[in-house]
Amino acid sequence: MTTGIKALVLIDAFRMGGAETLLAPMISASRDTDVTMDVVSISPAEWNSEKTMAILAEAGISTRSLGIRRLLDPVALPRLVRTIRAGRYDIVHAHLEMAMTLAVPAGLLVRRPVVCTFHHVAHPLTGRAAKRERLAVEAATRSRRALFVSEASRRSFAETYRPHRMPDNWEVMHNGIDITNFSPGPASPQVHSDLAASNAGPVVVLPAAFRDFKGIPIAIRAWPQVLARHPDAVLALTGGGELEDDLRRLVAELGLENSVIFVGVRTDMPEVYRAADVVLLPSTYGENLPTVLIEASATECAIAASRIGGIPDIVPDGETGLLFEAGSTEGLADAVCRLLDDAELRRTLGTAAGERARQEFSATAWVQRLRTTYLEAIGSRQ
Repeated sequence: MTTGIKALVLIDAFRMGGAETLLAPMISASRDTDVTMDVVSISPAEWNSEKTMAILAEAGISTRSLGIRRLLDPVALPRLVRTIRAGRYDIVHAHLEMAMTLAVPAGLLVRRPVVCTFHHVAHPLTGRAAKRERLAVEAATRSRRALFVSEASRRSFAETYRPHRMPDNWEVMHNGIDITNFSPGPASPQVHSDLAASNAGPVVVLPAAFRDFKGIPIAIRAWPQVLARHPDAVLALTGGGELEDDLRRLVAELGLENSVIFVGVRTDMPEVYRAADVVLLPSTYGENLPTVLIEASATECAIAASRIGGIPDIVPDGETGLLFEAGSTEGLADAVCRLLDDAELRRTLGTAAGERARQEFSATAWVQRLRTTYLEAIGSRQ
């Protein structure tokens, strides 16, 4: 009978990024289990993001920073070893490169198992960045488990670093998020009005930062094809960013000002998803496990998205949404129109998406998978 698991969650620094912001739902969900997680960053406290620290503090999560500035710092390994021993941890879970590279040898020295998680899709690197990533991969491959948050991530690392044979301890484990507020429900008339402006037709929501890899220009260029079949449809661009002026110019050039609406950044995304007839994500590269698709799935939205990166992990084509080839305006328009044509298809896919989100992508499900992995790693040590 287990008496509980004490885990040291180790991260490079509390910066503002995907891995860092996932700590709050993971640790909050662990409180309902026998897993205790302490969060420590490798780097100095002054490297931390104020916004990330505020998110963690709001969730009641205390943190520590070890003050290590570089891998070759002579105090790095001894300081981490002392931290593991003093905390009497059963296991170390390292996130990101520097944490992995130090955690694996430290774990060997104190005879504690280490689990590592990669949070991105590998892409060609040069110079020091390439060396740092290769070191992290070598370290993680010597840990009990090297976890990748999508199949696309695992495959990309295998192609880059292990092209002939994928190591046996490389596994896919999807991250989870807090989906408590993302549940289906009636649409707010006010939110629907915000998204649709003066239009009365169906609303397609594109929730994304205005960055080049999100493929927003492809959606805009495809929109005339959607309008040919659904003249009153609206594309609601929900977000903001550096490319907004370029996107507005493209909308004006195509004469789409009345049907492509710039909604701005919203803080009420559950209500936005409930008001959407379709949620669209036309990313062209760089996506690993986009949170907006998990949120939309949990809200039981009908989804159309590009077949890129880890998106198929969230949206199995034809099961919880429709996928199209990245960069294809024809494919995007066809997927969106198929969903707008068929209310029953939207309902069926949305219901399946909600069930998949709860079972596979909730923070609760994630922590239960981690607990099983921790027990296996601890058991193999014993």
